[in-house]
Amino acid sequence: MTRATDRVIAALETRGCRPRRGGSGWSARCPAHDDRRASLSVGEGDDGRALIHCHARCTPEAVCNALGLTLADLMPADSLPMPRRSEPSTRRNQDGRAYATLDEAIEAAYGRLGAPDCTWTYDDAAGEPVGAVVRWDADGRKTLRPLRRDADGWRPGAMREPRPLYGLPHLGDTERVFVVEGEKCADVMRSLGLTATTSAGGSSAAEKTEWSPLAGRHVVVLPDADAPGDRYAQDIARLCHAAGAASVRIVRLADYDPGLPPGGDVDDWVERRASAGDETLRAELMALADAAPEWQPPAESDTRPVVRCVATIEPEPIEWLWPGRIPLGRLALLVGRPGEGKSFLATAMAAHVSCGREWPDGAPCPRGSVLIASAEDAPADTIRPRLDAHGADVSRIHVLDGVRTDDGERLLTLRDVDAIAEALRALGDCRLLVIDPIGAYIGGRTDAHRDNEVRAVLAPIARLAEEYGVAVLVVAHRRKTAAAYADEAALGSVAFVGAARAVWHLARDPDDVARRLLLPGKCNLASTPSGLAFRVCGEPPRIVWDAEAVEMTADDVLAAEQATRRGGRPAEQHDAAAEWLRQALADGPRPAADIMAGWTDGHGGSKRTLDRAKRSVGVVAYQPRVPGPWWWRLADAAPQTAKTA
Repeated sequence: MTRATDRVIAALETRGCRPRRGGSGWSARCPAHDDRRASLSVGEGDDGRALIHCHARCTPEAVCNALGLTLADLMPADSLPMPRRSEPSTRRNQDGRAYATLDEAIEAAYGRLGAPDCTWTYDDAAGEPVGAVVRWDADGRKTLRPLRRDADGWRPGAMREPRPLYGLPHLGDTERVFVVEGEKCADVMRSLGLTATTSAGGSSAAEKTEWSPLAGRHVVVLPDADAPGDRYAQDIARLCHAAGAASVRIVRLADYDPGLPPGGDVDDWVERRASAGDETLRAELMALADAAPEWQPPAESDTRPVVRCVATIEPEPIEWLWPGRIPLGRLALLVGRPGEGKSFLATAMAAHVSCGREWPDGAPCPRGSVLIASAEDAPADTIRPRLDAHGADVSRIHVLDGVRTDDGERLLTLRDVDAIAEALRALGDCRLLVIDPIGAYIGGRTDAHRDNEVRAVLAPIARLAEEYGVAVLVVAHRRKTAAAYADEAALGSVAFVGAARAVWHLARDPDDVARRLLLPGKCNLASTPSGLAFRVCGEPPRIVWDAEAVEMTADDVLAAEQATRRGGRPAEQHDAAAEWLRQALADGPRPAADIMAGWTDGHGGSKRTLDRAKRSVGVVAYQPRVPGPWWWRLADAAPQTAKTA
């Protein structure tokens, strides 16, 4: 991660925006508006700059202002202006460098912000400093930055996990400990003569702190007067209960002081009542703690099995959008690298469905409406022209732009099941729903690499597909790293492949880059169909399908691509195998096992290469006696069993 991106992520963490890694970047709640859907995307540019984009249309300036940053903070370190100081700083912008003291690290990383207004240090149980949070107040905004102490010194960044409680060495043997949000509030509580602590990283990072020092103590949580504060209180209660706290109570000061402003904290409460004196305020807080009910973990539900005898279940036939290839009422996955034509193919399929035009293999296609959710292609200059080029009935095709809430429009996610269902009901005859690509709609709170989180999002969509009888085509990118099998190459968790009933792979023909191959992967509901091939031709461009089926598998193409990356030459290997095969069968048929052994053992070639050569040469496989071994012969040779090797 670059220093510029590090600044943005640290600022998001400090403000409780919950940045989470996903794919090649991060997603987080946007601090510039009331964001409940992680609308902010954060990435890294090739030049090291931090890239930010709010899908709710907040400007980069607004996001930076809310984070206490400037647009200059998004630039890589070597492009930032020198600090506005008279003395030169020779330590600034030393990426990855550690500093002997905390003050040196602050000056090196954040000197352009000037002298900090507050610095809060976190110590371990032995009293040794392990981290710090630094605050600047300027122009009505507060700017917070974390630093940590490693073995070689201080540097910017969040503390290592698990993090210590704030003021850990000062907890002593106190039986009652107040937990508040933020170091400033903890200091205010201490000024009243009460023992208080907090966790680093904001209201969403409680789980990153070690809470075991509160075992056996009576914990009182004083959350801020907002929704994040309520969530923080529940997190603290759960974590302290699990750590062995003697009791946990939650006191919401806003319940006792209606004048406390939204988001108000214990510091605001004390300031409003400062005239009462410290002793009175301390007594009031103790009384509120005594009166609060003890927090209890949610009761476990009484669960009982639901069992059905299979004899009572009536069998139902599978209904197909594309017979044998794309089922109705199920999820289908289309996987391919960027630029291979996945979105182009999806619009061509939408055109078939809108007109009820038969599929390229001659199979019938039921006519119906199509709903497209596309995060990468503009409807006006890309989707509509592609549909027109494929002769679509565009009156039956609809684009799902987003969802509308009381706060305005925002980007759709797959958690918006009710909104998607409403759209399907409105169409009435929808037969195809396209999600392109899945990574843009999985939601910022979902880790696309965790099976349980992905399944939790896809399961309701699968039920929706079944309820409305619609085929859901999920478009997914391929991962960059090597995979042993094609179905393992889909970006993200294996749960994407697991949830789909049909998986299709789109790739370029290793022997003809202008030719696209649509090849089957997983197929749960029918025997594995043959692959298909097409080219993108004409102006405006459209898909033209090849007449013949493709026998090559997705694994074959993956192996050829990996061989190319390793420096191999698939086309030359194929030609060599084809010539060897012609010579091996020139004198007549031979057992397939002998041919295979001669190529793999004697010639050192691969089975996949020989299989591809077998198809291109036109080798016929047959059994002279059934049951019996398979033999191979050239297409123009008569079947016989004359020669064995």
